[in-house]
Amino acid sequence: MGKTVGFVLAGGLLITAFLTWMLLKGTDAVQAWLEPNPVLGFVAWGLAVLCGFAGAALIARVAFRGGHRTTDEGR
Repeated sequence: MGKTVGFVLAGGLLITAFLTWMLLKGTDAVQAWLEPNPVLGFVAWGLAVLCGFAGAALIARVAFRGGHRTTDEGR
């Protein structure tokens, strides 16, 4: 049970990091950092997307994980 809650919380945090980047990338302060160095923007965008995918994967692992699978049916 604790592992399940941990996966959901970690996934939520990673998705929050992705959404925070999507919110902040258009602000003037962030644009001032990214305009002179487009590689930094590409790396930050890539990390944000990876955070989003990893968060979704962690939550999906909990949501779609089957119950206890047994190979001994009827024994």
